[in-house]
Amino acid sequence: MIRQIRFKQWMVSAGLIFLTGTFAYGQTETAEKHKGEESETKRFGAHMAVMEFNAEEGFKLSEKGIKSLGVTFVALSKDAPWRVPRGALVNIKHSTAVYRRFDGWISLVLVKLVSGDKDTVAISSEDLQTGDEVAISGTQFLRMTESDLNSDTVDTCSH
Repeated sequence: MIRQIRFKQWMVSAGLIFLTGTFAYGQTETAEKHKGEESETKRFGAHMAVMEFNAEEGFKLSEKGIKSLGVTFVALSKDAPWRVPRGALVNIKHSTAVYRRFDGWISLVLVKLVSGDKDTVAISSEDLQTGDEVAISGTQFLRMTESDLNSDTVDTCSH
């Protein structure tokens, strides 16, 4: 009997959490535009984490978005090779890259590994230069953001 009551209390709590989360998600600034049966979800713009997106330039994140994702950038000083933490590296099939921020635009740049130890690696790239900023943390979230922006599908409920 006590187990049944606790289970029912747990189910009610779980249901409230689900409804609260669904309501909060529905109130985000994704602004769906309905056209007949289709809906288009806006994934970037002013007042959103992703402010701009361009397939060639990359994407721009708001400062709040950068903080929320836990992304940290460091400026590259001196000439190549540059030493970065291993966590800055993004592996794509047989290539290695880093996320660069230049003039606010964040994009993936292929790099060559020159040397390394257990914590850091020395990288070089024709597409990087002194003064560019490289993401050293939060790269997994940048990768997910970029992947979402470049996909044709949207992870949202349609109605």
